[in-house]
Amino acid sequence: MLALRPIAPNDYIVLEDRQPIGRIRLARERSPPIWLWTVTVTIPGPPFGDAKSIHDAKARFKAAWLAFKDKVGAEALARAYAEIEHANRPERYRR
Repeated sequence: MLALRPIAPNDYIVLEDRQPIGRIRLARERSPPIWLWTVTVTIPGPPFGDAKSIHDAKARFKAAWLAFKDKVGAEALARAYAEIEHANRPERYRR
């Protein structure tokens, strides 16, 4: 079951079985203000890391990305890309 935990006026953490999974907030900086929501669950495995050099960082990123792609599969990744493209379509931001 989903639940909201307030963190500020008009700003909430979304929980599922006490696990934070997202955020809903009123974006007053928009005109007119709108409610924004975000799912904040990260990808399986470490979604970030560190390295001592740019070359090491690129290699670690590549290894993590390839492992993620193998785990998720091409079809799921294609659906995710389509959703990103739909969310970022230019006409969405025209008012």
